[in-house]
Amino acid sequence: MTEIQGGCLCGSVRFTCKSAPIASYACHCRFCQRSLGTAYRAAMSFNLDDVQFNDGELRTYTYKSDEHGRELYIHFCPTCSTQVTATTERFPDRRVMMIGTLDDPSQIDVNTHMFADESFHWVSAHDDDVVYAKHRMNEDGSAAEPL
Repeated sequence: MTEIQGGCLCGSVRFTCKSAPIASYACHCRFCQRSLGTAYRAAMSFNLDDVQFNDGELRTYTYKSDEHGRELYIHFCPTCSTQVTATTERFPDRRVMMIGTLDDPSQIDVNTHMFADESFHWVSAHDDDVVYAKHRMNEDGSAAEPL
């Protein structure tokens, strides 16, 4: 895969992902629904160092989960408020990038769905997608069983 490039709505923030994503997925948890104001977050994960920001600066909103007590950090453009990336206390060496911010979102396939228990009733996965009731990783770091 060639480099993946993208940016925010107004173009102030630009980035380059220098590797293929570790994972791509749709997250249907209430945090993602509320923070984006939509049904789910279409995202991909990278090693922290594999994403380079070329232009602009990001601001950060820190959210502490009532469910597990860990912090999640939403990084957004201060001009247009586009959520470009997120990092988490649980996975400090990873960076989540929003697929909708890519110059060519068709480069990424999404066939994994997390937090299906919280998805809107009118959202459904394809028959061959991998679907998890909650996160794809258990609290102890082991892989969760798909539904």
